[in-house]
Amino acid sequence: MEKNFEDLNSVVEFLELASYLTFLKSREVLPNSSKDRDFKRQRDFIYTTIENYDILEQAKNLIKEDFGENKRKPIKVKKTATLDNEDVGYQLVKFFDDYITNQKRLEIIKDDYNVEDAIKELQEKERFDVYNLYEYAQFNKLRFVVFFLAALVLVQHKIFDYKDGFFECIKIN
Repeated sequence: MEKNFEDLNSVVEFLELASYLTFLKSREVLPNSSKDRDFKRQRDFIYTTIENYDILEQAKNLIKEDFGENKRKPIKVKKTATLDNEDVGYQLVKFFDDYITNQKRLEIIKDDYNVEDAIKELQEKERFDVYNLYEYAQFNKLRFVVFFLAALVLVQHKIFDYKDGFFECIKIN
C-alpha cells in the first residue's frame, strides 16, 4: 500500500509538471507571447531550472568522485515521507530527456502550424463555422486546433463575432 502511495505521488507530481509545461507551450504559440512579461518570467524560470539541474548533477558527480559515497545512515523520523534520491534523480533525468525530445518535435510542428498565419487566412473570410475550420485545416486535427485558436483570437479582438454557430466578420461602417 505504501509503495503504491509513493508511486501515486510521483504520478501526480509528473502530471502537475507536465500540465505546467503544456500551459507554457500553449501560451508560447499564441500571438504576442513575446511581449507578455509574465509569460517570459515563467518560461525563463523553467529553463533556468532545467539548466540548474544539469549543473547540480555535475556537482553531485564531482563530490562523489572526490569524497566517495555517503556511508552514514539517514536518521529515521516518524511520520515523515522519505524520498529515494537515486530514484528521484533517475525520474528527473528521464523526464527531462522526454521533455527535450518532445520539445524538438514541437519545434518542428511549430514551424508548420502557425496561429498568426491562420489568423491572416481567416481574416480573408466573411463567414465560417467549425466545420469550415476543419476544412481550412485540411482535415488535420492539430491544424484544426491552430485554426480554432486563431478564430478565438479574432473574436477576442472583436474582428469577428460568433452568432448562431458561425464566426462572422464585423463590418465597420
